[in-house]
Amino acid sequence: LPPLASVLHVLTSAHEPFSSSLRKERMLTTRLLVIVLLGVFFAQLVAALAASSADDVVPLPLYQRFNPAQPRPKANTRKEDCHAGALCAGPGRMYPIGQQPGVKFYSQFTVPPLPEDFSIVDTTYYDYFNIFWRANPVGGLMNQFVPQLMLGNALANSTNFPHYDPIWIELDQWHIGAQYFMGLCVPNASFPDGFDCNRDQPFVAKAATGDLIKVNPGEVVETSFELLHVRNRVEWELRIGVMGTGRFSVVLADTPFMGLVNSTKSWMEDTYAEVYVGSCLENYGMESPRNYPKTWEILIEVLGHDSNKANVSMWNQWHMDHDRDCLWQPRSSVQSRSGGYWQRAIWNATLSSISSTDTA
Repeated sequence: LPPLASVLHVLTSAHEPFSSSLRKERMLTTRLLVIVLLGVFFAQLVAALAASSADDVVPLPLYQRFNPAQPRPKANTRKEDCHAGALCAGPGRMYPIGQQPGVKFYSQFTVPPLPEDFSIVDTTYYDYFNIFWRANPVGGLMNQFVPQLMLGNALANSTNFPHYDPIWIELDQWHIGAQYFMGLCVPNASFPDGFDCNRDQPFVAKAATGDLIKVNPGEVVETSFELLHVRNRVEWELRIGVMGTGRFSVVLADTPFMGLVNSTKSWMEDTYAEVYVGSCLENYGMESPRNYPKTWEILIEVLGHDSNKANVSMWNQWHMDHDRDCLWQPRSSVQSRSGGYWQRAIWNATLSSISSTDTA
């Protein structure tokens, strides 16, 4: 279409005199045409904005580590029939710092009290700061660094090398552990690349895990991801530990997907240039406020290379990617600040302000 302004100029500019009836007919036709053009213009504008938003919004990898021996999460039986899904905060945008030398991602939180009511069979708690990649190589589906605080029926261990098969454990106390969670596409010769990579269908879950460490309420836990250059190769270090104690869990990933996906060999491939940062209370089986810890607060820092000092526009304000679906879930507040090559965010989720009407 020609620019809207030029079309309106032609339609509304002065022309040679003509009769009154013709003038009225032409004015009516002009008005109708202007209305149609305005409708087309705004429809295209809305579509463009929607496409732009779709490029920026990055859905988090939820409901991928649910124990396959248990039923999938579903709406609870409370009167509002809501689905108490995960609560997640993040910037809603990929950051182009996934391959910068010296890049570091860091978080700190205090272990909360145990929930008043939980089950080691029917509830699962994954509370964490994570990074993951939206782009995937052929044959890969999930690519998530997710050291975490865990409780209940949790994917907390694995067989590690060479098969990396996940192991679910029933935890009756808070535990932490480093974890690299991976999803492999199901081989299927009928697909062009030889794999069925439909995220909504079953996929092959894999995990590399570090030591499982019991932690106590009130202890301060640190999580970090750091890109290391070691002997002419690049590897990621995933670390989670209790501050000041020497108790920590580590996974070293020297190859994407721990070498399980043949189409990728190095973290320096273009696929891994942009990374997503976020934090979640990814909890399953939640049916009331008593299933949640009363408080959760996490501090997050992203430290890019100092060459980004002039690139402040790279950062995006943090917000809730997935907010509460039930009135009785924790209420959240998120704040973030950014400098030239750093960003800091704080996310608080608490039950302290829930009223009696929310829990009825």
